[in-house]
Amino acid sequence: MMPLRSSRFASVLEYTHDFESAPQAAEDKYFEFNNIVVTTRGSWQFHGVSGKTEVGTDVVTAGAEGLRYGCRHHRDCGDSNLVAALRPTALDPSYGRIFEKQLLPARGSLALLRRAVALTNDDHFDSLVFMLFDEISRTSASSSRVAPRGLRMQRAKRFIELHAFERITVADIASVLGLSPFTFLREFREVIGKTPYAYLLELRLERAKVLLAQTGESVLSVGNQVGFDELAHFSSFFKKSTGYSPSSFRALRE
Repeated sequence: MMPLRSSRFASVLEYTHDFESAPQAAEDKYFEFNNIVVTTRGSWQFHGVSGKTEVGTDVVTAGAEGLRYGCRHHRDCGDSNLVAALRPTALDPSYGRIFEKQLLPARGSLALLRRAVALTNDDHFDSLVFMLFDEISRTSASSSRVAPRGLRMQRAKRFIELHAFERITVADIASVLGLSPFTFLREFREVIGKTPYAYLLELRLERAKVLLAQTGESVLSVGNQVGFDELAHFSSFFKKSTGYSPSSFRALRE
């Protein structure tokens, strides 16, 4: 496989089957990551939970991490594919399996992946890949079951974690996700159970505790490092959250 674009949370690779160096058939393999395979040329045979199916450019293959699969490639019909993969750190450990079905209509998957690969900004790249996984995950859910939690909100959490100590706003996060601030706030609260700002403050608080306990940085410096411009604002927030002033908290840890 040839890597086309990678970030901290996602990768897109190109795979063209080579009969000179790769076997025609492979069985009892396991998906190492959650991935989506979009065939760009030719066709191949996928061996999944529903049996053997011919996969062409009109179908995407959704692979859930840890699931067994097999494949067979045709010597007289070489195939090329784009593979989008989410790294393990992209999702909360408790998120669970994101695909219920393995074969789904391709629709605009190829165009979306090509847009993602062309981006130079990692945040925008991640967002498009998460968008693809979210759409395929939702399509994969059977009508008899509740649709899976939005993967876009997992992306929102990762974005907040990466930028928690910077000046970011709800509008910034919503823009990266391609949502209006209102829609983003509603979905985040429904999926995560708290507001984006509350989640941001939790991250800042935990980082501040570590810095106060493990470094000799001044309280002002600690506040600045976790995203607070004013000492009074940081001290008030910290005391309200922990019951201790930053200095008192540090003294308890010494």
